[in-house]
Amino acid sequence: MTSIRFAILTVSDTCAIGEKIDESGPGLKALVSSAGDVSCTAIVQDDETLIMEHLIKWSDENKADVILTTGGTGFSGRDVTPEATKKVIHKEAPGLSLAMLMSSLKITPMAILSRAVCGIRHKTLIINLPGSRKAAIECLTAILPAIPHAVDLILDNKANVKDTHNIVQSHKFGLCLGHNITTCSPRTNPIIFENVATRLRESPFPMISVADALSIISFESTKNVNVEIVNVKDAYGRILSEEGIRSNCDLPPFRASIKDGYAVLANDGKGRRTVLCGVKAGTASALMSLKPDTCVRVNTGAPIPDEATAVVQVEDTKLVLKSFDGAEEEEIEIMVEPKEGQDIRSVGCDIKKGSSVLNPLTRIGPVEIGVLAACGYKYVAVTLLPHIGILSTGDELQEPGEPLKPGQVYDSNRISLISLLKENGYNSLDFGIVTDNKMDMITKIGTALEKVDVLVTTGSVSMGDRDLLKPILENYFKAAIHFGRVNMKPGKPTTFATCTFLGKKKYILCLPGNPVSALVTAHLFLLPLVNKLHFNNSEPIIMQAKLTSSYNLDPRPEYARAILKWNNKETLPLAYSTGNQISSKLLNCNDANALLMLPGRTAEKQVLNEGDVVTARLISLKSLH
Repeated sequence: MTSIRFAILTVSDTCAIGEKIDESGPGLKALVSSAGDVSCTAIVQDDETLIMEHLIKWSDENKADVILTTGGTGFSGRDVTPEATKKVIHKEAPGLSLAMLMSSLKITPMAILSRAVCGIRHKTLIINLPGSRKAAIECLTAILPAIPHAVDLILDNKANVKDTHNIVQSHKFGLCLGHNITTCSPRTNPIIFENVATRLRESPFPMISVADALSIISFESTKNVNVEIVNVKDAYGRILSEEGIRSNCDLPPFRASIKDGYAVLANDGKGRRTVLCGVKAGTASALMSLKPDTCVRVNTGAPIPDEATAVVQVEDTKLVLKSFDGAEEEEIEIMVEPKEGQDIRSVGCDIKKGSSVLNPLTRIGPVEIGVLAACGYKYVAVTLLPHIGILSTGDELQEPGEPLKPGQVYDSNRISLISLLKENGYNSLDFGIVTDNKMDMITKIGTALEKVDVLVTTGSVSMGDRDLLKPILENYFKAAIHFGRVNMKPGKPTTFATCTFLGKKKYILCLPGNPVSALVTAHLFLLPLVNKLHFNNSEPIIMQAKLTSSYNLDPRPEYARAILKWNNKETLPLAYSTGNQISSKLLNCNDANALLMLPGRTAEKQVLNEGDVVTARLISLKSLH
């Protein structure tokens, strides 16, 4: 496939004069990066002549195969991009405009007001897109898989055109309009194959980096904040709403003693004092006037009389006289000169009533729960937890505890993923095991999507003749597969998709079936996904570690299980391999507390040796010593 040359023209008065930052242009550039290169970019005002100049220059000088314009397609007087485009194109391409409109109408009825024009000038395809970043990306996503074939037709690339026609007309594949270009190759778009002989021999999904996969997950999982009210005692691990928290009271609400001792008048200095009474924490100070040469016995946290200007700790006093029965102090001696304000907490010195104490979208831990309680909160508004479902796929899987049948293995993936989620504060629904049968999988997935926001599957995403999950998602659930392969080991076939089901956006993360691959990819992709949906901004702990053994590097970047240990001699933790790193060997994850992020092999670097320093990602706090 020939790399496509894109040009991007942002049409915006405010961006052109620097009042706003262009977000649409960079968003489109990132979207088309897997299909080609961006050769030209520019920002112009909503001026018909300026728009035409760029369209004519880029097409007539053969600077781009596809020109994308963003902005100026609306109803305002300044919106003239379609008019400028119509004046320069030689042929219209109304099908592209219609496809974008149909896709947009599924999202908002206001899309009916779009006036986008698409057409051809010489050997260049020109496409009008809306001005907002979100709308521009949505519209381009709807038509992006068709663009390579359109370019082949315009450039008269006969071989490519013939291949695409043969594929579409064979009924073995279907054009997956509405999917991201990173979803599938435009010439090998998969549908469910009818038999093993018609299955794909190569994956149609481009292999993207882990960083790009995480960026796609982050972008696709952006949503509005929805909240619920929970009791503070049940708020651990939850995320505060966007309102934040202000204190309902002063803390302390009265002048309080910091020490066990005696409330005194500081200007009385050292010497003997008559003990008027005692005040313990949790009671009001006595209605009395503290006079010179007198004091009141107080406990830590107890309110002190209004006149008191200092508290002297009990260690700096001695008993002079006790009551007749020996039970009470009548007179003491102050041994140290008191200072004004000594050991007194003033009203609101810790927290003022009405002051902000917790920022919006803060994760609630033990300290935060304490702050909420201290500020008088019994209930608190928190973001909704995503509903998560776990589903294992495979004819070979059995429930643990059953007699193991020939050719079968026990399913460990579901319980491992459910436990990992629970460890990170998320409950999940167990949807059991589904066999590699088309209708069974469709039924089970549909049942799960009725109940959850995020469906996590394991298995059925590789290249086997029974790996049906991706084509089922595309064809039966109209899912957009945002990526289907990741450049990593283990976990290459990891797949991320979204679809609209019962009017709601659903997230589908398909992990490999091998137990180690499932766990590694769950750490790398599942936890960031559910955290983003929960508005939890927790970041993984990344550090440097020193190898204690050598590693032969793989062509793909590898995430190797390891045990990090610290000692007094080394500034960095030492990384001990857990042994053979094959993706089916779950036992080697048993003691692992980190994933070593090993680089891909290059001609210059093929081996990492003992003593080399690598990047490591903590996955557990166990064995840290």
